[in-house]
Amino acid sequence: MSNIQSKKSQQRLVIAGALFFTSILASFLIAYLSQSGSHYWVLKSPLPRGVQIQASDLLLTKASLGLDVRGYMSSEEDVIGSITRRNLNGGEILNMSDLSDDSSELNSESLSISIRATDISTTSAPGDLVTLYQVHDARNGEAVPEPVRVLSGVYIREISRKSANFGSDISLTVTINRNEVSTLLGATTSGRIVVVSSNG
Repeated sequence: MSNIQSKKSQQRLVIAGALFFTSILASFLIAYLSQSGSHYWVLKSPLPRGVQIQASDLLLTKASLGLDVRGYMSSEEDVIGSITRRNLNGGEILNMSDLSDDSSELNSESLSISIRATDISTTSAPGDLVTLYQVHDARNGEAVPEPVRVLSGVYIREISRKSANFGSDISLTVTINRNEVSTLLGATTSGRIVVVSSNG
């Protein structure tokens, strides 16, 4: 009887020891996997198509990507000065298919315009694509022209709402094709600019 109990105790000891060493091995394996991976370039904030990437736009992040995932830019590769080929989101890992070295694709310009705080949605944010309309207010009973669509697919670069605390205007920085700059500036000379969100 004592031999049977002794064997059972030994079996329990062996099982307990195996479980203990397995847990230690698993913790080392998890620690190793968490430390493995490479550093990749990610964007601090959204960037529009057709602009040059600056050092201030970038951060490094560590990630473990699958073997079948290709094209993402590691820290060993120089992406500063590359030109974006599409609108990119903040926090997005850069992929070589989204970048170009062709200077002809550097075709966007950023400019700031002043708009009324009530003429842009409070939910609008950098990275959004919007449509800009020119609207005239009625004065002295004069006929009011129909609103005119100035530009579509306008990329919001920055919204400065601080000035709205002291007045009715805010500063809106947008990025557009350089060929559209004169169109937008011309629309700001009369009436006001209304920002309409483009959903989808």
